[in-house]
Amino acid sequence: MIASCPQCQTRYRLAREKIGPQGARIRCSQCQTIFRVQAPPEGSPPTPPEAKPSPLAKPAAAPAAPAAKPTPAVARPAPVPPPPPAPPKPLPPLARAVVAERDADAAKAVVELLAAWRIESDVVDDGAEALVHLFRSPPALAVLGVDLPSLPGSRIAEIAQRASDLAAVKLIRIAGASDQTGTAGFDAEEMLEAGDYPAGLPEILERLGVGAKPTLPVSGDRVGALPTLRPPAAPVKPAPKPAVAPAPKPAPAAPVAAPKPAPAAPPPPSSDPAVAAAERLARIAVSDVILYNQDKFAAAAARGTASKELASELQEARQHFNSRVAPAVRAERDFLVEELERRAAPLRKG
Repeated sequence: MIASCPQCQTRYRLAREKIGPQGARIRCSQCQTIFRVQAPPEGSPPTPPEAKPSPLAKPAAAPAAPAAKPTPAVARPAPVPPPPPAPPKPLPPLARAVVAERDADAAKAVVELLAAWRIESDVVDDGAEALVHLFRSPPALAVLGVDLPSLPGSRIAEIAQRASDLAAVKLIRIAGASDQTGTAGFDAEEMLEAGDYPAGLPEILERLGVGAKPTLPVSGDRVGALPTLRPPAAPVKPAPKPAVAPAPKPAPAAPVAAPKPAPAAPPPPSSDPAVAAAERLARIAVSDVILYNQDKFAAAAARGTASKELASELQEARQHFNSRVAPAVRAERDFLVEELERRAAPLRKG
């Protein structure tokens, strides 16, 4: 017969003859549990006498409980950085300008410069269109570039100066070598040579009182635009120097070339508008001569013979100069030679 341990379910084979009518007590060899086995009912086939209690097979192990799944860590949201401070709001413009300029790069530079002075700009690339803008909505300022198509800057300035509706408009005209001289008394309030454009605009804006001069950031002891004054420090009495052996004399330093002198500033314009226009045209013409003959001009200026060695170049410029300046004004003096010698004077040796 087969008996099973009630504790660990280990099965044993027992001979029927060894179990009495009251049953038998058996100790489990696996878990040491003692349990009672009853005799089998009558009619059951006898168990062979040589059979001894022996374990048959262990019951199938109970399936292991599935391992608990690890609880996934909850990802915490990354801290959100504070928003950057809002940029300061731009100050409202103080004035409006019409910029008549056919060169897109030059127009962009002028617009940025005027914006720093709190002046907003309307840009046009045609002289006739610029005049329409002036009459349609008169601005505080008009910048008239070089060689405008349809209508030159000198003609725009003359029309604006004669119109009572545009009396409050400040006119700045950029003078080029091929620009016509404006009518005396009816030209722009301010003239700027092409070589100083647009770098020379801030000085003119400050003189005309248009917009507001940009303020530069200051640091350290500076408050506003004025430095904080400090009392001078008390002089410190130097300590006596210990006696030391004289140091060897250093080798003589190589001679340092003297800095190249800057060109002399142009003389103030004449009170006569016609003479002032001739002087301005002479500066433009001589600048072109020097630009295209730099080495020759530098050498001649050093020898003091600039007007003699550049006579042929001056003659070409003189043809254009004579076509723009009245004979009565030209008879007063030689504007071209005078301007060339003024530019050469700082470079003359000896």
